[in-house]
Amino acid sequence: MKVIFTIAAMLVLSLAQGQGKMSKLVGKWEAVGADNQGVGIEVVDSAEMYIVYGTEKKKITSYKADLSKSPGWFDFLIKDGEQMVHLKSLINFVNDDLVQWQLFDNGTRPDHFTDKEGEILYLRRKKS
Repeated sequence: MKVIFTIAAMLVLSLAQGQGKMSKLVGKWEAVGADNQGVGIEVVDSAEMYIVYGTEKKKITSYKADLSKSPGWFDFLIKDGEQMVHLKSLINFVNDDLVQWQLFDNGTRPDHFTDKEGEILYLRRKKS
């Protein structure tokens, strides 16, 4: 019985640590660099998030994240017209106001950042 409680406690602790880091994402984040202007993510809270691309702003309808490791992963669904688009990503907190983010749209997500697929962006927190 102690083993079950220990496993449950470890699971709750790892989820709490991941959620704690999720709160670090609250805010507006914009890509660094002229090539990626207008690209970013806006996190109001754990239930309201948006992907921003130029003048378009798409609500993230659902997500799964594990930010307890480095890099963490953040996968989400957005509605684009009539279809749902599933994007996978890796995320690394460089500091409180800068994250490294790599998006993958081909259905796979490697364990580490790679230059072989996806696109690596650096997002800076936009100051209000």
